[in-house]
Amino acid sequence: MTLTEKFQAARTRLAVGPLRPRTLLHAGGPDARDYLHRMLTQDVNGLPPGGAAHFALLTVKGHLVAEGQLLLVPDGVLLDVDPAAAAALRTQLEKMVIMDDVTITDQTGAWRVLPLLGPGASAAADAHGAGLPRWVNKRRGAPALDLLVPAGGAEDLRAGLVAGGAAPLDEADLEALRIAGGVGRWGAELDGSRLPMEAGLTADAISFTKGCYLGQEVVVRATSRGQIQRGLVLLKLPEGAGPGSRLGAGGVEVGAVTSAAETPEGRLGLGYLRRAHWGAGTRLATGGGEAEVVRAVAGEQER
Repeated sequence: MTLTEKFQAARTRLAVGPLRPRTLLHAGGPDARDYLHRMLTQDVNGLPPGGAAHFALLTVKGHLVAEGQLLLVPDGVLLDVDPAAAAALRTQLEKMVIMDDVTITDQTGAWRVLPLLGPGASAAADAHGAGLPRWVNKRRGAPALDLLVPAGGAEDLRAGLVAGGAAPLDEADLEALRIAGGVGRWGAELDGSRLPMEAGLTADAISFTKGCYLGQEVVVRATSRGQIQRGLVLLKLPEGAGPGSRLGAGGVEVGAVTSAAETPEGRLGLGYLRRAHWGAGTRLATGGGEAEVVRAVAGEQER
């Protein structure tokens, strides 16, 4: 199956990704939900039973500690995060517990996260994984939901989906889709040096109607006053450009590429760029040729 066919399946029919290397932290105890509501950027208390949402945990200065998906379960809250961010997330959450009755445990070994992409994802999940926890994931670069599968049956469930006609995707395919969709990844576009507004997380990961949370003052100030001077952009790249390639304008360095992949739309990448150069069609010099801004991911999500 060609990459073009895989993209078409993920965007218009059904595709199944590989079992993801994620960390699943469980927050339990009678105060777990209310505690996370106060700590995280998301309106946890506003979710219905079984509800899910994209979230971030910030420092008091507004920088990212972690981001991921949260899911309300009968005995608490599950936090699905990149393994590289899990230790910092758990450390900060445990450190801030004072009077609350909350316990954080790692449940990674019990579960696997299986991405289903395309308009057929929900029906496939009902048919092959009835009763299994799931959440809509807007960070796949295509319509998607993630299915939480007991570890022992995960490989068989995926094989059944492929046998039923789902296009099989590997990690490189998921990477190409998320880059084409303008979605940042932890360790590439997202890390402890970034503000959520710079990384394009404002629209889905941050609630502007809930009460206080760590870093709220910085987020509100930056979004209300338009103070972000550097942000994430989607780029068309020349063949020689990749992660680490510098982006220049008028002989001055104005940004850098953080991710790149071959896609059916050509070679695309993500990078951070000074605000003055965000305009679609802006051409930038790189060591491998000329790059072009497709769109400003950060700019699209400003309030």
